Amino acid sequence: MEPIVSKQWLLARMYEPDLVIADCRFNLADQKAGALAYKEDHIPGAVYLDLEQDLSAPPGEHGGRHPLPDPQELAAKLSSAGIGNEVRVVAYDDQGGMYAARLWWLLRWLGHDKVSVLDEGYSVWKKGGYPVTADTRIVVPASFEPKVQASMVADVHEVRSAVNSQNALLIDSRDESRYAGEHEPLDKKAGHIPGAVNRFWKHLFRDGGSWKAESEIRQQLKPATEALEQDRNVIVYCGSGVSATPNVLALHLLGYPQAKLYAGSWSDWISYEENPVAAGKED
Repeated sequence: MEPIVSKQWLLARMYEPDLVIADCRFNLADQKAGALAYKEDHIPGAVYLDLEQDLSAPPGEHGGRHPLPDPQELAAKLSSAGIGNEVRVVAYDDQGGMYAARLWWLLRWLGHDKVSVLDEGYSVWKKGGYPVTADTRIVVPASFEPKVQASMVADVHEVRSAVNSQNALLIDSRDESRYAGEHEPLDKKAGHIPGAVNRFWKHLFRDGGSWKAESEIRQQLKPATEALEQDRNVIVYCGSGVSATPNVLALHLLGYPQAKLYAGSWSDWISYEENPVAAGKED
């Protein structure tokens, strides 16, 4: 499957029996908002997956604000949502695509490649007159057997080795003010991992919310693609391993599936007092 699909693509296939639509709407400022929005209306047949209840493990001392879920526990939740190894999955949200991209990444991490993100998101779908409903379908549980792709993940030890290494490049996906250490609304420390370059994930999108053309995305992520062409490791991070996933998806779209996600991201990095912190711009 293509990593990004259009409204028209989904409309033509939404009732096919091997397709599961996943509503991933969430709001960090109001953690119940996504589930409530789903109950109000959603794409017909969609199941709801919650960032913190389904797509993350509970936070601890380390691992960041949204640690990766246990693979077997996530597989059980996917199975309960009707997602088995043989189905296709289309994920959507209403927050620019980062929560849908989190599910896209998680499914690939568990070895399931048949997953896409809906371009533009739910609001554009609804405003465009595409079908919505408040009805929830009866979900027939499926069987999901995870095959964890460990090479997709970078942990804190690998990131430490990457700092100032000529063989690796760190991409910080947060906005410019958080990267520079000028503003930090979520985490205890401001700044970025030393040596990281900033590529804000929202710059992948046009003003209307659709993904930019591949040529524009390639230009946006030029430091990463150049590093990958040189066989250097590229590790992408954000605040907690969520908004970095659109950048990972974009690199996959450009033909670079080997880019890694630092799953714990900035919130994990600063949980170790000995880890260095940088401020200002480096790129």
